[in-house]
Amino acid sequence: MKDYTLIRPGIAVTISAVTLTLSLVIGLWLIFSLSEAAETVSRGARTSEALHRYNAGLEVWRQMATGTDPGFRRVEAVAQRDSLGRRLRVQLADLANDMSDEHERQLVQTVLGGLTSVSTGAGTDARQSMMVLLAKQDSAMFRAAQRSQQAVLLSAVLLALTIIAAGTLIVPMAWLYVRYKRGATIEVKV
Repeated sequence: MKDYTLIRPGIAVTISAVTLTLSLVIGLWLIFSLSEAAETVSRGARTSEALHRYNAGLEVWRQMATGTDPGFRRVEAVAQRDSLGRRLRVQLADLANDMSDEHERQLVQTVLGGLTSVSTGAGTDARQSMMVLLAKQDSAMFRAAQRSQQAVLLSAVLLALTIIAAGTLIVPMAWLYVRYKRGATIEVKV
């Protein structure tokens, strides 16, 4: 090994051990980060889908309750409107119970208040509350997307560290092996 000028094997093993340890830590961080982001996206997608569905139902109910079209006064239309209103109240109450944020629960209560009143002010407040809820869900989805973007960066760092670890182990061994195959005597100092 007298003519070996590359990185010393002991140093190579140390560098590899450090980079592999960092890779392990970053890999675990990456797993937890991606798991959290996936859970946030899944929960946010379900809630956002439900809110959009409830918002559409609320608008239909509001139109049926406040519309001047004589068709909305027929017995079938009134029964359909009342059925839609009951279903929305139950679904929104369930949504409020599932929410952990007190402000969001209050917004859902405002929407529920809009379903029990046909006054213009209650309807406007309900619409505004629904828009705020939808905006909050969109914001949560964007934050999850940012976490996923950070996970891509962590993946790149993890890959780079793994390449460094492998390179510092493989290059010295490959150099020695090539030298050995060419017939060079390899002396190791002990």
